[in-house]
Amino acid sequence: MLDILLSAVALVFLSPLLLLTALAVRLDSKGPAIFRQKRVGKDGKVFRVYKFRSMSTEAPKNVATAELKNATEYITRVGKVLRRTSLDELPQLWNVLRGDMSLVGPRPLVVTEAYTHQLRHSFGVYQLRPGITGLAQTNGRDLVDDDKKVAMDREYLCHFSLWQDLKILFMTVYVVFTRKNYAEGDEVSVPGVTTSPAQEEPISQKRVS
Repeated sequence: MLDILLSAVALVFLSPLLLLTALAVRLDSKGPAIFRQKRVGKDGKVFRVYKFRSMSTEAPKNVATAELKNATEYITRVGKVLRRTSLDELPQLWNVLRGDMSLVGPRPLVVTEAYTHQLRHSFGVYQLRPGITGLAQTNGRDLVDDDKKVAMDREYLCHFSLWQDLKILFMTVYVVFTRKNYAEGDEVSVPGVTTSPAQEEPISQKRVS
């Protein structure tokens, strides 16, 4: 109920910013302002996550950003700002309002990330709703491998509390504003990082995967 209340208030309060951001995305490059992507949520159920589009329509459709050696070539001018400030994640407030996600929780994985899915299942992480931010995002962000991320997901599950959520939310603000542990594509050089292809799916288009 707290997630729903806070996301509803945030959507109303941030509506001017959301509209301006959507307009900036459309004016900066061709393509829709919003894209949706299949992710795995609570109890392993698949849902559609929403984000502001931050890459050009010419970007490889089935390759995760972390796997692109030339990722920065596809990120748009507005997209760079969105990704550095995490403003591209704001449309996920709609996912929170719908009940697909929480404000805080393990970040939702794309469907094809089989290894990490297996780890999460074995540790019971899918008892939780995925979050816009989480423990891993405030403790390493883009420079943490999958095993460590799932270990932190498990830690979050074992110490689940409102107090922990509040701490993560405050830490998220610090991490975003300082760009701590932020990296793109081949800037990610953590040994053992295993990522899987992810597809940006614009709302205005239908794609067969």
